[in-house]
Amino acid sequence: MLAVALLLCLPTLVFPATWIDVDVTCPVCGTANVFKVPASFGTYVYQDPSRFQYVFWPATTDTFLYTCRRCHLTAYMQDFAEIPARKISELAAMLEREGSFEGAVVPYYEIPMAIRLKIARNVYEVLERDDEFWCEFDRIAGYHFAESGQASQAHRARAGALARAEAILERAADSQRKELLVIVGAMRVLTGDIVGARQALDHAEPLVYAAPDRDSAALDQFLSQLIRDFKTEVLSGQRY
Repeated sequence: MLAVALLLCLPTLVFPATWIDVDVTCPVCGTANVFKVPASFGTYVYQDPSRFQYVFWPATTDTFLYTCRRCHLTAYMQDFAEIPARKISELAAMLEREGSFEGAVVPYYEIPMAIRLKIARNVYEVLERDDEFWCEFDRIAGYHFAESGQASQAHRARAGALARAEAILERAADSQRKELLVIVGAMRVLTGDIVGARQALDHAEPLVYAAPDRDSAALDQFLSQLIRDFKTEVLSGQRY
């Protein structure tokens, strides 16, 4: 999200997103895999409609979720090679039980996202991620389920993201409530609560975001514009 905020402060760049192949060794089974990583992209990707779901490129692509062709370890591209050594045996056992599926495994990005998301959820449960992670994971899952026409699964994921965001909001510092209220508003829209969405965005609008480990000014600027866009493009009925 920090990268998003920083890029949005730059002039719009319109060259297309491109990907290149990279060799990555699975940390669980040692198998060599060929995955894709971004080589170039324009800042326009952060103005995609997915921002109204608080989901951002490259998580909107079918290439960002890596799956090992042998053991089926599945994780975000930035996490795949960084699995803690202390979790390897537990992950191997889990994947042996729950990682199998029918169909081809190469290229990995042709494996249906529903399959990869299910395995990734099991992987991250073993890795014991926090509420902030699961809130984002469910937003991403909701996006991909909706894109593949799986409406009930999308709704379930977004309801999960909403519950997580509301729980985090209860304990959040005042300086960080703006972002969480935007997420709450987005998930309320997508779960059918337009009135609740407007209330969340109205509460968020006058707030100022600040956090010691992020570019607060840039992110606050991004959130303010996103709230304005929500009100003119989403809550007015132009989207969804």
